[in-house]
Amino acid sequence: MSGRLISRRRAIVLGGLGVVGLATGAVGWMNTSAGTDPAEASRPSVTGADLLQPVELTSEHGRLQVELVAATGVRLAGRDTAGFGFNGTSPGPTLRVRPGDELAVRLVNRLDRPTNLHTHGLRVSPQANSDNPFVRVDPGDSFDYLYRIPPDHPAGTHWYHPHHHGNVADQLFAGLAGALLVDVDQDLPVTAEQVLLVTDTTLDSAGHIVAATAGERMMGREGALVLVNGQHQPAIAAVPGASLRWRIINACVSRVMAVRLEGHGLTRIAARTAPTCPRRSPVRQFCSPPATALTPSCNRPPPAATGSSPTRWTGAGWAGWAG
Repeated sequence: MSGRLISRRRAIVLGGLGVVGLATGAVGWMNTSAGTDPAEASRPSVTGADLLQPVELTSEHGRLQVELVAATGVRLAGRDTAGFGFNGTSPGPTLRVRPGDELAVRLVNRLDRPTNLHTHGLRVSPQANSDNPFVRVDPGDSFDYLYRIPPDHPAGTHWYHPHHHGNVADQLFAGLAGALLVDVDQDLPVTAEQVLLVTDTTLDSAGHIVAATAGERMMGREGALVLVNGQHQPAIAAVPGASLRWRIINACVSRVMAVRLEGHGLTRIAARTAPTCPRRSPVRQFCSPPATALTPSCNRPPPAATGSSPTRWTGAGWAGWAG
């Protein structure tokens, strides 16, 4: 995107996640959680780089066939780590399908523990080789999933992650997640669409994921390092008058995010997977529990919040619990 960058400061505050600030046209994501003392070993090597989008794989002629390889060794916050990823990255590739499509996924397990795959939010069969949480893919093995998406499936922002009993939290905390989008024809006046998949983790000095304590296994855990698309405080360039459609996914194990855009309201264009009324009043803040996806929303700032920077923003609204 080109053009004059916004000079007036804006900020998104992500509650327990921290502060997302926009200055001179760039959004910076920072972990400033109350009560969190980030370990020195988790300090990022790179901060403030331009936000990168995961590789996107889109269905053609009613089918999307992909191979997802779960393995250790991904780059997080600018450093090589022993975190987990799909196809060498965390988050994994964004999968984009349409109602009526078939999604064929070969899951290859190169981890040292069992895993499987769950399509969080899709309204598909939970049996056989579809979205079956009882499938076990042992280290060195692979499994062929086939998800038949109903023709009347609503549009939505969803995601995929492991769901093998006893390993879910550890593998998610290590970075195994990716976006899964169901598209229908929509006429939205937006300049760009971006996936913002939020994860948190804690690293030791060697770049390994710190194991959960007994207390954290009982009560939940929040990582010392909060990432967006695997990056620390990534910057999002914007220009006055542009509308950005954000698909925000909270892929954290336990962290709750309260999201607001400072100086502007967030107008939800979808709730769960159902469109909201376009006349709905803007919301100042909404809450995202862990393991949820947030549907896109378009910001129409009230006159009092517009000031000298007549920028139109896109935030996100509830997608709620799905799957």
